[in-house]
Amino acid sequence: MKRCAQFRFAYLFLGFMTILLAGCGFQLRKDAQLPFEQAYVEASEGSRIAPLLRQSLAAQEKLAADKTGAPILIVVQAERHSKDILSLSGAGKVREYRFRYQATLQVLDAASQPLITPILLQQVRDVTYEENFALAKETEEHQVRRNMEEQALRQALRRLAYVKR
Repeated sequence: MKRCAQFRFAYLFLGFMTILLAGCGFQLRKDAQLPFEQAYVEASEGSRIAPLLRQSLAAQEKLAADKTGAPILIVVQAERHSKDILSLSGAGKVREYRFRYQATLQVLDAASQPLITPILLQQVRDVTYEENFALAKETEEHQVRRNMEEQALRQALRRLAYVKR
């Protein structure tokens, strides 16, 4: 009987919190609404963020087909990943790594004039390492890198929302 009352209280509390959040205007964050009509993304061959940026612009129907007709040019510069040893065990084996992702975006108008200051995208993650689980840690490293790139994309889109022409 007590357990049933506890569940009722939990459901009542959950319902109350849902109503409270809905009443205060809480909303999940949506994609940044970009103020320009179209943009072209220019990047070097091995860029990791450029395809994500193109895909996001295409989803909002704001990706220009070519550079010549685009009113906005987004240039991906100085993109790099790094992996540094953060700490070692007493035996001299790696215990933690620090992953970094950095990229710079330059936003230009049709006359190649900068519209905003260059956007520095920077993500840092610390990850533990265990030699006995090398394969699992390798998979985790790929996931962490992909997550860092996706977070950098979100950061870039939020900054691109403030471009004024």
